[in-house]
Amino acid sequence: MRFDEVIKIWRRRAALTAGLVLLALASFATALALLPATYQSQASVVLLASKASSRQVGGNPYLGFTPALSLAADVVSRSLMGPATTRQLASEGYANSYAVTEPTYTTAATGSVLIITVTGTDPAGVERTLHGVIGELDFTLAQMQRNIWPQRRITVSTLASSPQARLQASATIRPMATTLVLGLIAALGLPVLIDGVLRRRKVRHAASKPAGLRGRTRQPGRAGLLADTWNRIGSR
Repeated sequence: MRFDEVIKIWRRRAALTAGLVLLALASFATALALLPATYQSQASVVLLASKASSRQVGGNPYLGFTPALSLAADVVSRSLMGPATTRQLASEGYANSYAVTEPTYTTAATGSVLIITVTGTDPAGVERTLHGVIGELDFTLAQMQRNIWPQRRITVSTLASSPQARLQASATIRPMATTLVLGLIAALGLPVLIDGVLRRRKVRHAASKPAGLRGRTRQPGRAGLLADTWNRIGSR
């Protein structure tokens, strides 16, 4: 079907098309009013070598990144993302969704760095959950090393933290735009489908008539025949 034919259908079904477009716009406005905004807080931490291990590099833990630290970071992140830890944090009031992941970039120290991202609709709750997850990370690392001499324990340091929840415009606009596009597609497509259905019904109805009746004009009834006969007699 050509686009000019579609435009003709829209014009022929103008009332239906306009009503569906208005309904789509009203649905978009309703979703915009009801869908809550999304906020996000983020922090990054790094696992550092113990004091005993740092002696080999002059006591500087930032020069002692090893595969063992990357493995420890992976264990800590998996523990924090586990269902038991998630339920525990939720029971303590840290109910917002969070993720503990490695950076997307790659360096010698990447495996030791963990990024904590908290997402939610309540800014205060998002900020509170971020602090809760960082505290849980410290506790988890301490529990893993509870039987190790303090001088040989891995430590954790916060590299950067943005506890103030920021509005995530993309997370809010994307579903809104999707709702609007899908609504307009449905509003502009339904008139075309309905017009096609009605045309097919009309063709089937015309095809179902007996061949002798197609195109035949309606014959005058009995009263019309009597009138014609009386007119012919009067004209003689």
